[in-house]
This record gives sequence, structure tokens and C-alpha cells, in this order.
Amino acid sequence: MSHRAGRVWSLLDARGQSLGQVAVERAEGDLLTGRFTPGPAFASAQPLFRRFEDAVHAQAFPVVEELDAAIAGLGLRLSPADGTPSVAVHDVQIWSDGAVTCRVRSPDPTDVNGAPAESRQRS
Repeated sequence: MSHRAGRVWSLLDARGQSLGQVAVERAEGDLLTGRFTPGPAFASAQPLFRRFEDAVHAQAFPVVEELDAAIAGLGLRLSPADGTPSVAVHDVQIWSDGAVTCRVRSPDPTDVNGAPAESRQRS
């Protein structure tokens, strides 16, 4: 899947809610940087990202680690508008100025449409 600059993705949580749009400005390896435009569902996650940002500025690294784990618990994914499968992301940082960075998870060969094999129903 292409993560090239100029592509716009929906940022989805584990429940499939769209938190907003990510416009990728730069892609280097697994690192994506760009601009985030919040959607209505972002209101529930926004305090978590703001606390993360405050902890980073305060250099409260143990708190940063806790908040990073809480953000990871949101199960964030990028979903393209063209209907191709979504891709899991980690190390997601959404800043109050609209900047966003994240890392694309390496595909797991047992991964089907972004769902780890152990989480899929067996037929």
C-alpha cells in the first residue's frame, strides 16, 4: 500500500469511528508526517492527545510513556477513501497545531485486512 505524500486518509479507532482526516505531507520509511483535520469523534480522544503534548513539553517522560500506551490502546488505523484495506499505525502523535506523525505497522503475513490472525473468527 502506498503511503506517498499527498494522500488523504481517515484516522479510525478500534470501533471504526473516524477521528478525522490525515493529509500525508511526507513519508520516510514507516514514518508519516502531515496535517490532521479533526472530525466530531475526535472530541473523545482529544484530551488524551493534549495531555500527551503537555507531558512532552514538561519532559515528564514516565507520563509520556503511560499516555503513549493509552493512545496505542485506541487501536488507530489509517483508511484510504478508495476502499483498499486500512493499515494499523502506532506512535501516533496529534499536536494542537494540527501536525500529525505516526508510524505504519509492518504487515504481518498472517494479517488479513488489518486484523491479526488470532483476532479473526475461525471458519
